[in-house]
Amino acid sequence: MADPTSQYLYGIHDSNDWQYPGWEIRTEELGHDPAHTGGTDYRNARHSVIARLNNGYAPRGTIPLPQYYEAFAVRVQNFVKASRGCTVWIIGNEMNHGNEWPEGKPIYPADYARCYTFCLDRILSLPGHEQDQVLIGAVAPYNAQTIYPGNPTGDWAIYLRDILAACPRVGGIALHCYSSSQKANVIISDAKMGAPFGHLSSEFRCYRDFMEVIPARLWDVPIYITETNPGARGQPWRDENTGWVGAAYDEIAGWNEGHHGRTIRCLALYCMQRRGDGMWLDGKGNVKADFMQAVARGLTWTADPPVEPEPEPPEPEPVACRWDEARLKALVREAVREELARFVWAPVEMD
Repeated sequence: MADPTSQYLYGIHDSNDWQYPGWEIRTEELGHDPAHTGGTDYRNARHSVIARLNNGYAPRGTIPLPQYYEAFAVRVQNFVKASRGCTVWIIGNEMNHGNEWPEGKPIYPADYARCYTFCLDRILSLPGHEQDQVLIGAVAPYNAQTIYPGNPTGDWAIYLRDILAACPRVGGIALHCYSSSQKANVIISDAKMGAPFGHLSSEFRCYRDFMEVIPARLWDVPIYITETNPGARGQPWRDENTGWVGAAYDEIAGWNEGHHGRTIRCLALYCMQRRGDGMWLDGKGNVKADFMQAVARGLTWTADPPVEPEPEPPEPEPVACRWDEARLKALVREAVREELARFVWAPVEMD
């Protein structure tokens, strides 16, 4: 059984047989039947497991309709209780993306926060799972479909900000980030989106847009990038060693070194399995070579200590005073004389 919480940054989306220290992302379709008690045994995984728990896939919704949130949370609890070999759980996926909406109904931040909180409370109530990490589902970058009061353009960073603000507690955060090509230099590009999103990154550093909206109270929670690839424009992985993978890991390691708090614990390449989107890594030996060269650098994460708030200044102690009554009366008389001296007195003729 792999270490359940690896100290290494490396990761791949899906079960895989690549030899590296780090993570693999699994995804599960649970439904929302509270009587269903099945789970998954991850103890034979070669890597530390992060399990993404979904109600379903399109069109069933990554989380269900609001009337089923509590039933979904019970199903999540049952799944976690019956599973083995995992302590990191993601609730849902890309909730701002229309493909993830239940029956085409948008998932607004307050709705997701309510569902997430039900799931968080249920998982942490299980004996032996009190210290599990329950992550906010990753928001889809470059997607402006979810529009609501306060976010009329569908800004994806604002969407995450509003979810975090609506959650009473947050156990961790999942992120996604992508680039427009497999060239290594796009990893450190500061290119921006077109209007009205000119303040947001159009490249791999879109992860920084999400990091900037995480409030200081959450800077010590675990953060995982559970999907990344060069397919922001829909292009698949090319079987080439361009240095893109190594540059991506160096970028994340550099972020961790340069920032107190908001430590990223994983960067997972999407994905190993052959899916209809063409983004698979299976059989692409040159991309694997790029990955293994990055693994040879042995990049790890180290959690910063919690950010301590600045102490409040002490209240000043009251100072005892004694008044000289005669002196006080003299001061009052002098003040009255000065005030009266401001007026010019003249007689008034009466009819």
